[in-house]
Amino acid sequence: MAIDDKALDKLCFLARLALNDNEREGVKAELTQMLDFVAELNQANVDQCEPMAHPYDTVLHLREDVVLTGDRCDALTALAPAASAGLYLVPKVID
Repeated sequence: MAIDDKALDKLCFLARLALNDNEREGVKAELTQMLDFVAELNQANVDQCEPMAHPYDTVLHLREDVVLTGDRCDALTALAPAASAGLYLVPKVID
């Protein structure tokens, strides 16, 4: 599948790229090569392949969800320059 100038212009606009004439020809050739490769992959017979989420058959070892540190709100807000009622106070930046 060849990339024409109109499609390249749209891709350049979406990607916010500014290409000169020399770069345009190189990018068109590379994109055409990539699309040809994808078209070749689409012809592969995958009827006997199961869809998978991960290429490895691994088992996740889950740990018990246990709180280890407890409530440290007071200790952490004490480190802040300004805090009130467990909330960090920040300077107003928008009028």
